[in-house]
Amino acid sequence: MKKLNLDAIRIDGDTQPREELDQEMVAEYAELMRDGTKFPPIKVYFDGSNYWLVDGFHRYFATKSNGFVSIETEIEEGTQREAQLQSMTANSSQRGKPATAKDKRRSVIRMLQDAEWKEWSNIKIAEWIGVSSMTVGRLKIAMTEKRPDEVKYINKYGQEATMKTGNLGTIPKEKELPPPEEQYDPTQDEVKELGHTIKALEDENTKLRDAITIGAWDASDIEKKDAEGTIKELRERIRILEIEYASVRESRDSYQNQNAELMRINATLKKKLSKFIE
Repeated sequence: MKKLNLDAIRIDGDTQPREELDQEMVAEYAELMRDGTKFPPIKVYFDGSNYWLVDGFHRYFATKSNGFVSIETEIEEGTQREAQLQSMTANSSQRGKPATAKDKRRSVIRMLQDAEWKEWSNIKIAEWIGVSSMTVGRLKIAMTEKRPDEVKYINKYGQEATMKTGNLGTIPKEKELPPPEEQYDPTQDEVKELGHTIKALEDENTKLRDAITIGAWDASDIEKKDAEGTIKELRERIRILEIEYASVRESRDSYQNQNAELMRINATLKKKLSKFIE
């Protein structure tokens, strides 16, 4: 950790995950800094020539508004792209204002638009950003949905006609994508952390129980070693199968949601077409 000149820190690398900065918070931080309050260091990624700001935009601008020329900085080796990805993770060292529902939604959309990150599973994207996998699934469907530009039909005169369908069944611009997650609740992070801790303890308990069982077995050391390897292999296969099952279930839910949406669009188109056919 060291002090960096503010002018040396790049803030134009698309590493800001928020929709907008909270100017009131910037002003509050600036006042606290003038009063002598010590803030945690900001975090940057250094790619060998540029320092990309990842965490601490409010602190950065508060420092700058006070006329200070440098700031305490935590530096990590990494590319600009790695900095962009790190800025969106739910596990980042965000010490200021928590990410809002809109901020998280913006990050999900951004990952789904990226050639590499969109290949991640819904669960992986959800865990990385800190939203539900259903939210990722709904946004993915909304973004990939394709409607026909026009449809042909026979009018009441028995003639073939064409109707533009670009605006049929569409949702107003501001409502095109599903609503964001509910207002951020800090207890969600605590619950999530407890869940990870419980899972780790369960895994450790399973290993100890296997070791005790094998140790109490009246067999040779070679047989015990073989049994230990077999048990470990079987548990790993079970873990992989559970992951595959979760993935299949997620795909099923996604297809069901997509099918329901297509049925709704189809019903809307039929209703619109009936007015022309009558």
